[in-house]
Amino acid sequence: MQRVCEWLMEVASAKQQATGDTRIEGHIAALKELQARGRVMDGETFAEVMTTAHFTHYFSNAIERAFLDDYEYQGGSWQQYVKMDTAPDFRDIERLRMTEPGTLHLRGEKGESEATFIEDSVYDMAVKEYSEQFDVSWQAILNDDLGKIAQTPQRMANAARRWLDAWVSALYDNAVTQATIALLGPPWAGTGRLTAANLAIGINAMKQRTDVNGNQINFRNIHLVIPAILEMQIADILQDVLAYGGPGGNVLGQFLSIGNVHIDPYITTVGANVPWYLFADPRESAAVTVVRLQGMNGPAVFKKSSDIQMMQGSMPAAFLMGSFATGDIEFMVEDIVGGWDDASYVGVTDFRGIYYSSGTTV
Repeated sequence: MQRVCEWLMEVASAKQQATGDTRIEGHIAALKELQARGRVMDGETFAEVMTTAHFTHYFSNAIERAFLDDYEYQGGSWQQYVKMDTAPDFRDIERLRMTEPGTLHLRGEKGESEATFIEDSVYDMAVKEYSEQFDVSWQAILNDDLGKIAQTPQRMANAARRWLDAWVSALYDNAVTQATIALLGPPWAGTGRLTAANLAIGINAMKQRTDVNGNQINFRNIHLVIPAILEMQIADILQDVLAYGGPGGNVLGQFLSIGNVHIDPYITTVGANVPWYLFADPRESAAVTVVRLQGMNGPAVFKKSSDIQMMQGSMPAAFLMGSFATGDIEFMVEDIVGGWDDASYVGVTDFRGIYYSSGTTV
């Protein structure tokens, strides 16, 4: 590592002399610092620790500095249409479904009743750990006069929530699940774009669902899940005057309320393919199940405790936050979540509770 740093510094110095670019000085300083720290750092730490040299714009000598407002990211609302479950530990949990007994048959005089039977099916699910770490030097924290680096733990939590939205979306919005449901054909899947007519077809398809024995399932509460690109389209379908049954209008608002329309910003759209989904209410069918570790309802952010104990004198508070060996201040965000993992349906635990349209054809 020492030789690599020396070579990189030689290259950077030569480029600075050739171009006169003063910004390269910050990179050279970072390389010198990393070279000095390399004797006590492993490869992973070498790649991740942030020092003052990494924030060349933030710690510049500008007279006045301020950060632009962070973007407001669009979050998912999957908690309203997926089934939430918990696991006590990291071992598999089993969720069973029992079939209904058979129907009645005509029994003649002195005849015997026909025997019925029931069967069970099992879904194995488990949770897994997902995490990310952020290391920063105490000098960077001390120089953080605008407080932006100090906001990193909260921003890490926000990033973890965005990750979770995308992770849940991938349980059903993926090529394998789409292909499997599409092979079932109507009334499980379609190809129509989101129009009033195609939405009616999808709702009617949900009302045709039967269990394994052919018994009619009564889904009373249906949710529509769409990408953001269809938000105006569904508003036009459900919120205009004609949607309330006026002359030449439709009555879709009676079967799908605007409150049951959910935006999934992570649904993948490619060209003419703009997928959309219908879900049965999770109280009626566990179309998709998300499992959490008991006692954990969302991402958690941690800070490693400092092992520095002052014996004499005084130091800035930032110094006392870090490691005795390196001065690094370490944060970590973690989430523990899981679901079903099936070769054909991926994360869809009950295909009877979902309708998929590729959104390709008119």
